[in-house]
Amino acid sequence: MNGESMCHATDIYRCGDSLFIAKTLLILVLAGSLLVMVLPSVAQSSIPNRVYRVDIRARKDYTHITVSLQNPPSYTLSKLPGNKLRLIMQDTDGPLFKKIRRYSDANIGGLVFSRRGENLLMTFQVAAGVGWRELNMDGISAITLDVGRSFTPIPPHPSIAGREKIWNGVEKLVRDYEPPLKTEIPFLPTDRQILKNILADSDQQAFMAAEAALYKGRLFEAEEIFTQFAARQAPIKPLALYRLGETLYKLQKYTQALAAFREAERLWPAYLNFNPGVTFYYGDSIARSGDLAAGRTLLARLIAKLADKNYAPSLLVRMADILARQGHDQEALAVYRTVAKNYEGNKASQMARLRLADRDFLKATHWDYRRLSDIYQDISQQSDDIAMREESFFKYVLLEAIHGESFDALRQVEQFQKQFPRGVYSTVCRTMREVLVAQVYRESSWDKDADGLVRFVEEHQDYLAGCIEQPEFLPKVAKAYEATGRLLEMIKLFSWLQDRQWASSGAPFMYEEIADKADLLGDSVLAEKTMRMFLRKYPAHPRARMILERLGAMYFFDGKQQEVKETLLWLLNKSEHARIPESYYYLGQSLWVLKQYSQAAKAIDLYLATGGSNASDKTRLLPDAYFVAASSREASGDRKGALRMLETGIRLPANGRTEEFLYKAGEINLLEGNKQRARSYFEQIIKVGKDPIWRKLAQQALDPLDIARPMN
Repeated sequence: MNGESMCHATDIYRCGDSLFIAKTLLILVLAGSLLVMVLPSVAQSSIPNRVYRVDIRARKDYTHITVSLQNPPSYTLSKLPGNKLRLIMQDTDGPLFKKIRRYSDANIGGLVFSRRGENLLMTFQVAAGVGWRELNMDGISAITLDVGRSFTPIPPHPSIAGREKIWNGVEKLVRDYEPPLKTEIPFLPTDRQILKNILADSDQQAFMAAEAALYKGRLFEAEEIFTQFAARQAPIKPLALYRLGETLYKLQKYTQALAAFREAERLWPAYLNFNPGVTFYYGDSIARSGDLAAGRTLLARLIAKLADKNYAPSLLVRMADILARQGHDQEALAVYRTVAKNYEGNKASQMARLRLADRDFLKATHWDYRRLSDIYQDISQQSDDIAMREESFFKYVLLEAIHGESFDALRQVEQFQKQFPRGVYSTVCRTMREVLVAQVYRESSWDKDADGLVRFVEEHQDYLAGCIEQPEFLPKVAKAYEATGRLLEMIKLFSWLQDRQWASSGAPFMYEEIADKADLLGDSVLAEKTMRMFLRKYPAHPRARMILERLGAMYFFDGKQQEVKETLLWLLNKSEHARIPESYYYLGQSLWVLKQYSQAAKAIDLYLATGGSNASDKTRLLPDAYFVAASSREASGDRKGALRMLETGIRLPANGRTEEFLYKAGEINLLEGNKQRARSYFEQIIKVGKDPIWRKLAQQALDPLDIARPMN
């Protein structure tokens, strides 16, 4: 950085060492002021304002609070964690009003006054779900608050319908998610001479290996080794505990880290003076574990000690984070702005800009979000820190996913996933992409673009959860694959999808489609396996009976009569009926082959009662159905019933088996002793029959009848 680029940092120091001194002094001033906030001094007698009365009135729907002062007040109102509000009245003194500490109603409770430096604080609990409003005017010596549910602000919501799933949890992610902070404080390995004095050679090597693992980010390895050393009752214990605390902090196990740090401090408090990095992790663990004041105290002292270091501004930003959590919003905002403005080129400046942008994230709308997204994008492009680059780029993409056009937002999410495939935001990105994929699908016209739909599905096949929720999606996809002649690819896709939990609602349809297309391609093994899987998983599904009938048909064409019987015999139950009329035929034909004639006749009768499903099936199956019906009756001893079936079959139009029917009728009449009737059937074959074999058989049947015929 040259002198000219540093001139605007301060009006007093204009180059080189002077600027360094100025920035160091700025850090000292900020740290000192923050430390004063932690350790308040006695209020001075020159405080210009004073509270002399507090009125609380419970109204029907809200609580009205009035704080009366001697002069017009200067104050801030902040929301604290745990449903609390804090009123900070600057340069103000007054009584502590202990009598109202026990006050409670439906909206507020526990008003506590306290002093901090020259300020007077009023902190009180508010009921969950309530809001508040300020009713104050310039020149009025009072602060008026109304607290109640009617003042609850409308929660932020996405301006584009369908993005609610992305929006849910955004506030917690943007405001509350705090990954371990990389302070850039140099890692200080333990001096080898110190280890020699307290450890054997093999233990020295093990401890140094653990420190190396900690430095290189192999945290689980480091945790295991440091835990073993920390368990020893030996001089190495406090050092091991400090290192264990540092490791646990980076693993985001803040409670365990704090316990390790506190035990280490009890055994060796002076170590904190030697290792600023460990001191920071200790202080931040205290803050993350809920004791914000104690954590802030430790960090303020550390910042003052390290004011001349390049990484001190980053610690200031972290201190401001803690201030914001404590409700010192204005103080935190001042630190962020100061660091962002005065430390350009330092990582801390980008950190502060990121925090300032986060404060406006939930206020962004479809109309103005680009100003904020440009800030996030700029931070991502300018930062050298990989974690900050990832975080800022993610928030840029998140804004686009909430407020941007579906096509552009989806492209940004894809780009982020390619750049950071295994980052901490991968789960959120999955949800974002699923929502956007579903929206792009709905907003696109696929009726005349089967190829485009196939490409879209295959490109986003792991993110189709939102699409599958739409009833027409899978049928439309199946139709697109069929139209493009890519049946094998469709089978592969559906086979992959059906094993995904998020696609379970569409699994029955996919099983059926796989079976259908496999059968069409001649892969009967896959078709049978898929249908059996469907029946095993969804026995009560509305399509289960249809699948059984399709499986029975497949067995029939494969010549597996026993399997046909086992699959379709339920059709003969009184309360059942076939969805496919031919199922009765397949069952009857198979039962006839298996010589179960009574059930075969029943199944064929049910088929004949339906009349078949279409003209081609009638031409193909009806003649055979009547023949099987007749043969089954004959085998069961019902010759008259068999003859009725044959007579009906003979009258069928375009029956290519008429000779066979006539011959069979002649045979049964002979068995019945009705020779004259039998003769007429055989003679019809000879007169009109076209098949020479049947004509020959008919003649052979007639010859004995002619011999036995009496001479006139």
